Amino acid sequence: MRHFFKLILVWAVICLAGTAGVAWAGPEPRVMDDEVFAILSKGFKDLTQSKFDAAQSEYEKIIKIEFDNPYANNNMAVLMEKQGKLIDAMTYLNIGKKFAEQYFYKVDTAYLIGGVGAAVNPEKATGEISEIAKIITENQKKLTEKMGSEPAGIPANSGKR
Repeated sequence: MRHFFKLILVWAVICLAGTAGVAWAGPEPRVMDDEVFAILSKGFKDLTQSKFDAAQSEYEKIIKIEFDNPYANNNMAVLMEKQGKLIDAMTYLNIGKKFAEQYFYKVDTAYLIGGVGAAVNPEKATGEISEIAKIITENQKKLTEKMGSEPAGIPANSGKR
């Protein structure tokens, strides 16, 4: 009987050690292919050149390929906020946030004039942590503050002529 308990104890320790190793490893990094990088880069260039319709078209392409891509969703949120579509902007941020911790690409950041959120362009270089997760969290906070100051997410200047 004593031998049986020793076996159970050894088995339990092995199982716990294996489980703990998985928990310490953190999220598995997600990798984007070259096509997605190229589309993101074009969209970011369009966005920084105030070609908002073209940028939106590029980000929509990515979302069709990778619905949860945090870079495309973040940048769509920035574009929606710029258009005064605050609820849509928050929806994109919430979608992007779901898997943002799994993307470790470094980013270039840009702010649109009059916008509250940061748009991003991922680089192929990676870091130790997710930069996009932090940016999405900051954008959510700023957007929440803006939505709180505007009833039902309606821009303050809408309806004025």
